[in-house]
Amino acid sequence: MTENHAIQSQISAYTTKFLKDHFGESPRDIEVKIHNPFLVIHLQGFLLAPEELLVNRCESKRVLESRDLLMNSLKGKFLDGLSSSAEFQGSNLFFDWNLEKQSGLLLAVAGNGKDGRDFSIPSDVDEEPIKEIIEMNSILSQKRPEETDLFWLSGCILLIRRTGILVDIEKQLIKNGVLEELRMAKRPLEYRITKFFNLNYFVPRPIEEIFVDWDFYQDISYMVLIMERTKP
Repeated sequence: MTENHAIQSQISAYTTKFLKDHFGESPRDIEVKIHNPFLVIHLQGFLLAPEELLVNRCESKRVLESRDLLMNSLKGKFLDGLSSSAEFQGSNLFFDWNLEKQSGLLLAVAGNGKDGRDFSIPSDVDEEPIKEIIEMNSILSQKRPEETDLFWLSGCILLIRRTGILVDIEKQLIKNGVLEELRMAKRPLEYRITKFFNLNYFVPRPIEEIFVDWDFYQDISYMVLIMERTKP
C-alpha cells in the first residue's frame, strides 16, 4: 500500500467513525481524494431511517437543515480529528448533500486554499467554455464572480472556487444572521447549471452529481462536480 493510499484509508476510517458517533450511522462507502490544499470525501449510501421517512413525505428541507446545523457545530471537531488522525491540516470545512442519491460530500481546505501543487487539466478539455458557463450561471442568481478558479482533482472530479459572488442584499442578510435560509435558497439555483447550459458537452464525462457550499463571511464558494467513472 502506498503512502497516499494509507492516508486515504486513515481518513476513510476516521470519517466513518465520526459520522457513526455523531449521526448514529455510517455511509455504505467513502471515496477519498487528496490533492493539496484540498481533501474531498465523497459519501455514498448515507441516509438515516428517520431521514428517509421525511424524504418520502417530501420534507427533505428538514433533513438538510438538521444536517447543516449539526455539521456546522462539528466543523472544528472534525478538522481537529482529521489533523491528528491523518495529519491533514484543514482550516475550513464545506459540505453538501444529495438526499435523492443518498450521498454527500465533505471538502476540507488547508490554509487559504491557494497554496497547492499544479493541477493538470485533462488533455481533451478546454477550460474556457466551462469557466464561462459557471460564471453565466452565477450571473443568473447573483453576479459574475470576481474570480473563478478550476482545479481538476482527477479526470472525474472538478473543483470550482468562486470569490466575490455575493450581492449587497445577501451581504446584509449575512450580517443579520440569515445564513441557513440563504444557503437553502441558493443551492437549487446552483444545481440548475446542467439544466440551463450544455456543460456536459465540455467536460470529459457526464456529470452525475453537483455539490456546493459557501463561506459567506469570506465571500467564497466551492462547487464540486462528480463525473461518471470509467467502467472497468
